[in-house]
Amino acid sequence: MNPFVTEREYIIHYYEIDYQQRALPTTLINYFQDIALFQSEQVGIGLDFLQKNHLAWSLYQWDILIKNYPVFGQKLKVSTNACYFEKFNAYREFKVTDEHGELMVYAFSRWVLLDTEKMRITKIPKMIYQAYGLDPDQIKDSEMSKLDEPREIEYMKDFTVRYSDIDTNKHVNNAKYVEWAIETIPLETVLNYSLNNIKAMYKKETKYGTKVQVRTEIVTESDQLRGLHQIVDEQDTTLCLLETTWKAMD
Repeated sequence: MNPFVTEREYIIHYYEIDYQQRALPTTLINYFQDIALFQSEQVGIGLDFLQKNHLAWSLYQWDILIKNYPVFGQKLKVSTNACYFEKFNAYREFKVTDEHGELMVYAFSRWVLLDTEKMRITKIPKMIYQAYGLDPDQIKDSEMSKLDEPREIEYMKDFTVRYSDIDTNKHVNNAKYVEWAIETIPLETVLNYSLNNIKAMYKKETKYGTKVQVRTEIVTESDQLRGLHQIVDEQDTTLCLLETTWKAMD
């Protein structure tokens, strides 16, 4: 495990919370993206370096476990470290802790490096390994679980990609897919259940003006609900698969 950990403090603002004064799931994802970029800037391979070398990191998978939601006004520490790289894949973890050091949220992620001129995945160069303090010869096996498409579509909602949805790669910011998926969950579920696990697998980039559709199936299990979500474009191409797990509130 890479010992190089970057940590920052955050305070939950009013515009980052839901009706229960809890941090929105997308707020947490925004923190993760922010601190990952902050660490990259620290080690000298941030946005300017990537653009100059025609490279870009693209998120492939999320697995986010929310043990306890941060609330309005709460001070947090968010940390991240690159765990290891494997040819084309980069694995990174994130932790959110409270004022007492108790873990509230844990996330594990898989990224790929893109050659923005050839528009294809490229092998991670050794200099990037070195910048993050990783050993190029270290071998790990961290296959993240594949996600299922919904079989029986119960809920659907259409969206059009807005200018504010776009990130520095000129594609839809990955937090938006999570936001769209949650929008298809019935209000009764949102009011009575707590979202405690989010998994996402990004299949294809989405650009400004694209019309997308979210298709959702909700599976009832013993003590929880599981949402299976598929986001497609106008050509019915799958852009993203997600799984959300909801537990009944006490």
